[in-house]
Amino acid sequence: MKQTMSLAIIVCAMVAACTVFAKAPPQQAENCKTCHGLTGKSPNAQWPNLAGQNKAYLVIQLKAFRDGKRENPAMTPYVADLTDEDIETLAEYYASRQRDIEADGDAELVETGRQLSASCTACHGQDGKPVANEWPIIAGQYAAYLEQQLKAYKKGERIHPAMQAAIANFDEKDFAALAAYYSQLEP
Repeated sequence: MKQTMSLAIIVCAMVAACTVFAKAPPQQAENCKTCHGLTGKSPNAQWPNLAGQNKAYLVIQLKAFRDGKRENPAMTPYVADLTDEDIETLAEYYASRQRDIEADGDAELVETGRQLSASCTACHGQDGKPVANEWPIIAGQYAAYLEQQLKAYKKGERIHPAMQAAIANFDEKDFAALAAYYSQLEP
């Protein structure tokens, strides 16, 4: 009995250690931690949380930054030398992390945002979780970041035909309302 119990304790300790090490950040995440946090929780509402994001979406975006298809001077030096394998490693790590709810949008705009969200649900689902893994989870994301990205699509700084079509008739007040609504949804 004593040996069985000792063996059980050893096995549990090994499983716990493997879980801790499996979630340890990869070396490639060292360059990401200042803006996106080591665990994917950004310290600044202007930058996206990466924790719990769709892996396929992260891969697409990191490659777009690296290859110059998506421009961001702050990102360029950090992604320029990433290999496809590095990008897969980073995306897998951040996708495996626990998401948090930011709920930092203007509370008075949430209901307006909910009403406007009908234009978003075909791609981003009823709950801010997309129907395709190549698209971002927007539930629980910082409102300031979401609003900034909507403005970038409207100005043509970010290009995606479906996004341009969905927000064509929206203005900055609508963007603030949508951002407030999606920021408070459970990821």
